[in-house]
Amino acid sequence: MTGPGPARLRVEVDGVTVVDLDQPVEAVSVAPGDSGTAAVEVRPLSGPGAEISPVLTRGRTVTVSGADFRYRADAVVSGPVRTRTWRVVEGAWGLVLPVSAG
Repeated sequence: MTGPGPARLRVEVDGVTVVDLDQPVEAVSVAPGDSGTAAVEVRPLSGPGAEISPVLTRGRTVTVSGADFRYRADAVVSGPVRTRTWRVVEGAWGLVLPVSAG
């Protein structure tokens, strides 16, 4: 879930911040996990001589927010958006879209 180059994103899993806007990330992956959870991988930006291990976690709700990011779902790139929430639903993935005022 990012475009070309690093992005500053806040990633929350079950309401707990996994990475915040002060840590640029290369990518975020959300995939079906075990026992009705989502497997989440956040790859922080690493630089020369500074290898940073991916952050791996699991949860039922994943929210990603930041300034105008794109994401790929079912081989289709969508966005730019500022916030997206994915929620594990029994037997399927559910995407919770923000309600637009207007």
